[in-house]
Amino acid sequence: MKMTDESILDLMRRSDENGLREAMEKYGRLVRSIAAGMLEAEEDREEVVSDTFYKVWNNRSGIDLSKGSLKNYICMVGRGCTINKLRSVSKTEPLSDNERDLGIEVDFSTETSAEHNRQVIAKCIRELPSPDREVFIDRFYYSMAYSQIAASLGITKKRVEYILHKTKRSLRRALEKGGILL
Repeated sequence: MKMTDESILDLMRRSDENGLREAMEKYGRLVRSIAAGMLEAEEDREEVVSDTFYKVWNNRSGIDLSKGSLKNYICMVGRGCTINKLRSVSKTEPLSDNERDLGIEVDFSTETSAEHNRQVIAKCIRELPSPDREVFIDRFYYSMAYSQIAASLGITKKRVEYILHKTKRSLRRALEKGGILL
C-alpha cells in the first residue's frame, strides 16, 4: 500500500531515508516523464531524477502541503531541474549579426555609459512578463536554439521568434528613452 504524501513528508522531516525512498517510488516515474519530454539522453534524464529528489530532500523542512501537494512540488522541482539540465547540455546556436542589431548605436565606450546602459537593459528585462523574460534570457544569455527554448517552455518556435522580435523593440524603446546613445 502506498503511503500518503503527509506520511512521506513526515518521515523525510525526521531524516528517515525511507521517506525519500517512498517519494522516489511514488513520483520517480513522473519526474522521469517530465525529463523525457525535453531531454534525449537517458543519462541526462536519470541525472534530473537524482537532482530532483536531492533538492526535495534538502528542502524537506520547507515543504508546505497547505500550499499544494507533494506531487505538485516534486513536479515543479523536476521541471526546474530538467530545464537546468537542458540549458547545460544544449548546443548553443550563435546569434546572427541581425539578431544582435537593435537598430541604434548604444554607447558602451566609457565605464559610466556602459554601467548606465546595463542598468536600463537589466530593468527592461526584469519588467518583462513571463514567458518573454525566460525566452530572452535563454536566447541571449544561454544562446539556446529557438526549438530548445520552445520545448523547455511548452510554446511554439514561432511564438519564440515573435517574443524575441517584440522584446528587441521594447529594449530599443527603453534605450532610446533612458539610455546613453552614440
